[in-house]
Amino acid sequence: MDEEQLALVEEGLNLLIKKYKRNTNDGDLQRMKAAQDAKVAIRKVMLSLAIKGDIKDISPVLESGKGAGWEVTDFENKIIRYHA
Repeated sequence: MDEEQLALVEEGLNLLIKKYKRNTNDGDLQRMKAAQDAKVAIRKVMLSLAIKGDIKDISPVLESGKGAGWEVTDFENKIIRYHA
């Protein structure tokens, strides 16, 4: 995964935040908060990518107490979790 693909993920999160701000369905405010947390965390992933280099795999995680974030696996198979 490269910076271009991560930027697309960030743009998708922006669209979700706009959608959930309308609060048209039950739970939209919680979904908006999760999307905002994921956006902050994806920026941390992007910074890490710029410093350390390419990443092997990325997947979303939702942990109680920490909120939404991303689990990143690098090419040395180290797993790092980024949260807001």
